[in-house]
Amino acid sequence: MRKRWIRRSLVVLIFTFFIIVFVDFQLRTSSFPKLNVTHRPSPSALHGSIQQVSSAAKDAQSSVYNNSISSSGRESKLKENNGEESMAKGVHATQHKLRLDEIYIAVKTTGRFHKTRLALLLETWISRTKAHTFIFTDKEDEDLSSKGYNMVVTGCQSDHSQQALSCKMSVEYDGFMASNKRWFCHVDDDNYLNPEGLLSLLSTFPQEGDIYVGKPSLDKPITAHELLDGNKTMNVQFWFATGGAGFCLSRRLAEKMSPWASGSHFERTSAKIRLPDDCTVGFIVEKMLGIAMVHSPLFHSHLENLLLISQRSLPQQVTLSYGMFENKMNSIEVKGSFSKEEDPSRFKTIHCILYPSTSWCPPVT
Repeated sequence: MRKRWIRRSLVVLIFTFFIIVFVDFQLRTSSFPKLNVTHRPSPSALHGSIQQVSSAAKDAQSSVYNNSISSSGRESKLKENNGEESMAKGVHATQHKLRLDEIYIAVKTTGRFHKTRLALLLETWISRTKAHTFIFTDKEDEDLSSKGYNMVVTGCQSDHSQQALSCKMSVEYDGFMASNKRWFCHVDDDNYLNPEGLLSLLSTFPQEGDIYVGKPSLDKPITAHELLDGNKTMNVQFWFATGGAGFCLSRRLAEKMSPWASGSHFERTSAKIRLPDDCTVGFIVEKMLGIAMVHSPLFHSHLENLLLISQRSLPQQVTLSYGMFENKMNSIEVKGSFSKEEDPSRFKTIHCILYPSTSWCPPVT
């Protein structure tokens, strides 16, 4: 009897123990954080979650990128500005200021105009540029040479033919190349050259650049027939600055012209296109070298209506001219102390307007 009770009690104790252990286990597991390991969200929920993460990542990346760009942009701009300032300071510190005596001024004339056209230039503007003005002529003039003028007798013919004109330009070019001047400027003996206007214009260009500046006499490029081997020709078009208004070449460009312009090459080049000296210069620069001419309205020849030039614009003009057109004098209209009978070219009047302190100019009232 006693043994049966003990067995029953033992079973109850064992059962009770298992119940206590089970309850304890349940209590312990219910206190752990729930890990949703086996749960699979719906595709739409998963897509939404990915989009949110992707958007957040992009926003963060964009924010970082924009901040970086803004910061680097400011730094870059600062460096750029500093660079520009440094460059500006460097240019300002090193840029050469052009002087009038660095310009080689060539005047083309002929013996029969020494006492007329040339004498007028010597009395006016050449009096201010005597040391660096070179007079190219076909006749000796001891009187002018004895007065210290730079007279160059070219040995060329005295006519106005293509060959004679190209011959003189060839000598002008070689004379410049043998000098140490920065600029070569050609004018004719019927041009008034304003030295200050010329200096002002040339100072606007890069002094080490390839510059060919002047004024064309045509409203479109000229067409030439270039002679080729085998007696063939080829049409070529180019701009040229008319010699009657004057033109200028920088030294760097003049040096590049040498294969077609130095020595006898200039005359051969001129013969190749069968055009005179000023056209030949344009051909070499624009066609042989591929450098465009700079068109300037500040050069003037007798082939244009000079009455259109205003008196108040005189200080800016580089060259002026005069000549007969339809049996009438074509010259600039200016008011001054000299009458048109006394000063038909108006060069004396112009000179006294620009340089009133000249000894022979009437006092300004």
